[in-house]
Amino acid sequence: MARDLSLVTVPLIALPLLLLVLSGRKPHWLRRYLDGVGIYVVVRMLIQLFGLNLLVFDSVLPRFTLITQLLFFLPYSLLVWGWVYWRLNAVAGVGKSQWFRLDCEHETPRPIDYILASFASVFSASISSIKGRSARAKALILIHGFFVYDLMGLTLSRAVALIQSR
Repeated sequence: MARDLSLVTVPLIALPLLLLVLSGRKPHWLRRYLDGVGIYVVVRMLIQLFGLNLLVFDSVLPRFTLITQLLFFLPYSLLVWGWVYWRLNAVAGVGKSQWFRLDCEHETPRPIDYILASFASVFSASISSIKGRSARAKALILIHGFFVYDLMGLTLSRAVALIQSR
């Protein structure tokens, strides 16, 4: 099933990117296309997180498999969250209409600032480097916090299971 789906998704992502590289100019459909790819990646991240939570109950796979998947999934999900924060603020425009406020030295945050704020959520007890300006933004930050704590809990439980198995 997953292999069959990749026969569709890989060309849908790779062919426009190849066309973009070969064209040399920025086509009018670029922003919508990249947003579509971003939405696809976000949905895929949600499905993978659900799958990782289910793998905790799998006794057939080697115990080391889940912890390796978790260690690779954490930076992937943090990059995606950084992109989500940046893209929502970019769509909202400049000033008070933005969804999020970042603690950074620049007046207008760069995309890397959003990614760094997302990664900083792992190393602090709360997500304090990014603040929501509306109820929707605060809810999104809360969901991000749930993701981080879920991944940390899964990683810790797998590490304990690996130690106990020896």
